[in-house]
This record gives sequence, C-alpha cells and structure tokens, in this order.
Amino acid sequence: MRGLIWNGLSGEAEHIDSGFFSDGPGFYGVLLARSPDSVRELAETWGRIRPGLGGMERAFTEHAALTHGWVCNFPEFRGLLEEWGHVLSEAARRGWCVVGLSE
Repeated sequence: MRGLIWNGLSGEAEHIDSGFFSDGPGFYGVLLARSPDSVRELAETWGRIRPGLGGMERAFTEHAALTHGWVCNFPEFRGLLEEWGHVLSEAARRGWCVVGLSE
C-alpha cells in the first residue's frame, strides 16, 4: 500500500509530483497533485492491493480503529479506499491528473 499513502511510511513518497506546478515550495491549499503518469501508477497499485483489502480488517481493528471520527471502523476505511480507488481508476482511464485542494 506504500504507493497509496501520502508521504509513504517514512516520508519518501511525495504527494505533489515534482515540477507539476513548479519546482518551488508547496502551494497553500494543495494537498495532492499527481500527473497523469503518476495517477496511472497509483491506479495500478490500487488494482494490485484491492483483492487483499478484506484481509486487512483484523490489523485495522487492532491498530487503527477509533471510538469516534469520520473513519472509525474497517467498513468506513474500506469504503474510503474503494471510493479513492474509483477516482484513481477513472482518472487513469481518461488520462487525467488528480489535484486535491484544502479549504
């Protein structure tokens, strides 16, 4: 799942592709900016991990479940990943980039 996690497990995977907007520091409000090639790579990663997603429930429940919040349990987490996977897959199919902005 490393390719789907922002900043990777140890900060090695950036969430904004180098040179996508500029080579300067990050832009205010930009959470995510991926080129079409990068989106295709993420969609391929999603395609590889999706079949094993159900096998993560025990680990999620043990290490990440919360008593409150917007993703408290595994079904909510799985739904979030599946929706994100759909965005990536559809953008890759169309040859689009993906940009995520904050408020």
